[in-house]
Amino acid sequence: KIEPKLMTWTSSMKTKYIAMDCEMVGIGTTGQQSALARCTIVDYDGIVLYDKFVRPPAFVTDFRTKWSGVRSQDLRKGNAITFAECQKEVAKMLEGKILIGHALSNDLSVLMLSHKRSMIRDTATFKPYMRPHPRKSGKFKSRALRDLTKQYLDKTIQTGEHDSSEDARAALELYKLKRDEWEESIKEKRKLMKL
Repeated sequence: KIEPKLMTWTSSMKTKYIAMDCEMVGIGTTGQQSALARCTIVDYDGIVLYDKFVRPPAFVTDFRTKWSGVRSQDLRKGNAITFAECQKEVAKMLEGKILIGHALSNDLSVLMLSHKRSMIRDTATFKPYMRPHPRKSGKFKSRALRDLTKQYLDKTIQTGEHDSSEDARAALELYKLKRDEWEESIKEKRKLMKL
């Protein structure tokens, strides 16, 4: 059996990667509609590049503090920026970057941004981190970031209120753990698509 050649990662390669996590609050009469309340981006080494609270465009009816870690004082003027400011700043940071995170479709959706699929590394949809679907043969189901972090990194996160920097770093560490396998699988898919 031939062992795959491990990639060597230079500092210039590292600058192409960032990890992101967003926290949401509830708006609308029932508080079921999600709105962005905090966005955090870390670099490849887990250093925070961006961490801002965001004032939702509508009245917050559920702060979801148990899960979001967000309180009313975090979203007051002076403590938080507008949604438009955050969206513009984050869009600029994502340009040309490979984005790492967990369930990134939720974060990108609440930011009302898109990102090229080939530039996304989502720990929620990476098959080795998924589990077989209990009722649908051949299908796979995402696992909670908390569970993946415990199993693969032997770290406990989200024991109380969520922290977007902690979650972004956890997704980043999970990516790094399987990085070579992950990048190799992407290369293989691209080769197959060219056939």
